[in-house]
Formats: sequence, C-alpha cells, structure tokens
Amino acid sequence: MGFPILPFFLLFVVLLALRLNYLKAKREQQENEFWERERQANITPAKDISNLRYITIPIEKFPLNFSSDEKVIEIEKELQELSTHRLLNLTGMTNTDLKLAYGVPNFETMSKIGDDFDRTCVLLNKYAESLMEAERIDDVISVLEFAVGAGTDISESYTMLAQCYKARQMDTKLDLLKNQVEQSSLFLKDAILQKIS
Repeated sequence: MGFPILPFFLLFVVLLALRLNYLKAKREQQENEFWERERQANITPAKDISNLRYITIPIEKFPLNFSSDEKVIEIEKELQELSTHRLLNLTGMTNTDLKLAYGVPNFETMSKIGDDFDRTCVLLNKYAESLMEAERIDDVISVLEFAVGAGTDISESYTMLAQCYKARQMDTKLDLLKNQVEQSSLFLKDAILQKIS
C-alpha cells in the first residue's frame, strides 16, 4: 500500500493559501498606512524653521589657498559659497518625513538645505583628500572633525580621520571617534568600525 500523499498535499496547499492571504493583507495594510501618512503630510501646515540648529561651515578655520590645483580651488570656492547657506543633516528623511516635520510650504526649502548638506559632505571629503596628498595632516583633522561632527555619512571621512589620529598618536580622539561611530546609525557602521579599529 502506497504512502498517502494527498492529505499532505492538501495541507500544504491550505497553508500556502493562508500564507499568501496574510502577506497580501500585510502589503495592503502597509500601502494604506503609507497613503494615509502621505495624505497627512500633504496637509501639514508650515512650521517655524527659523530656530532650527543649523550647521554652518567654519570656513575661516580651513587652510584656503594652500594649492594652485584648479580642482582644489574649485572645491574651496564651492565650500565658501556653501558657508553662507543654512545646512541641516536630513539624511534618511523621505519627502513625506520632510513635509510632516516642517510643513508642505517649507518642503522645497528643507530639501535644498538637505541637498546642500550632502553636497558639503562630499566636498569636505574631497578637500581632505587633497590636504592628505599635500601631507597637511593637522588641516585634514580640522576639516574631517567638522564633517564627522556634522554627521557625514561618507565612510571614507571616518577612516581618513582615524588614519590621521593614528599618525599623530591621538589615541583618546581615536577612541572617541570609534565610540561616535558605534553610537551612530550610519549605514556602513560595521565596515567603518572594522577599518578604524
């Protein structure tokens, strides 16, 4: 007498149908929650953004005009221009988050402020690379301490800063940097920690 497969097959089909129904209901719930959140975001009134803790670039502390390289000069010009802008680390915030947090009328302004911050982080990293090539370690430290303090998400900024701390035997600062990375929500946190340890 053969092994009865039919009851097991029927049980499998029932369990599969239940699982698919559960996943469909969950997806529909998530979609409904998303659209409700988006609806709320689109009717959020303007919030006061004048008293936010904006970040400003301490351009006076940077070693401007240290190089005649056109690329470095262009980076310095862009950083000088950005030093007149309001910056805010809005990394990880979606458009919906921005509208809910600051109101629909401020959406474009806050998007620009966030984009300027991202651009600043990229420029600071490139600037630090140029300073590193020129063997200006103390200036690299100044630039990257500002970038890291502002919350850059560029992993190379953290690893380059750690390299400079090691070169200058600044063990206390290196420990503080490791601790800051450990406490952060950086996407590449584990990879950064491996490189700076």
